[in-house]
Amino acid sequence: MKKLNGFSGRRMLKEKVSIGIVGIGTGCGVTHLTIALANYMHSGLGRRTAIIELSGKHELETMIRKEGNKNQNLVGIHYFTDIGVGKIPEIMNSRYEVFVLDLGADYAAAREEFLRCDRKIVVGSISPWRVSAYEHFLKKVMESENITAWEFLILFANLSDKKRIQKRYGMQMISIPWIENPFYLKKEDMMFLQKII
Repeated sequence: MKKLNGFSGRRMLKEKVSIGIVGIGTGCGVTHLTIALANYMHSGLGRRTAIIELSGKHELETMIRKEGNKNQNLVGIHYFTDIGVGKIPEIMNSRYEVFVLDLGADYAAAREEFLRCDRKIVVGSISPWRVSAYEHFLKKVMESENITAWEFLILFANLSDKKRIQKRYGMQMISIPWIENPFYLKKEDMMFLQKII
């Protein structure tokens, strides 16, 4: 994918930036969004980008192994997998400009690294069977964290449910559109990803 001119982040990105993505429950698209955002940063903005997998699920490690890439690179992105948090300062001091952290779906376990990130993104679903988990998470973090700079993304959102939750908690939520292939982004995918950085 060629670099797209005219695409720039909503906020000016500093020389090195870390973006943490955490999910509210499993299966809400943290890894998918991590890969898409990393590819946008690399292909759309021309930034040297790495993904750090800290979800504990080793999904990215398995994917890289299946691809047979011992260098941990795929489509111009470097993947740091199977690492402990003690290695993160060394990785952050490497040659990459953007680090996208896949923090999985356990906020309590990921909290320290998430709060250290320059950009903080929370992904979840407000489907009828998942909305209570989303609201429970919001209540909990609003009691203890400064969430003013966090981005809250949602899957499969009914507009009236989305408006109700936004009003109740006094915050904005962004609906995630379908991103067919996070490795090869379409123009509309990049337009969405531009909004969240």
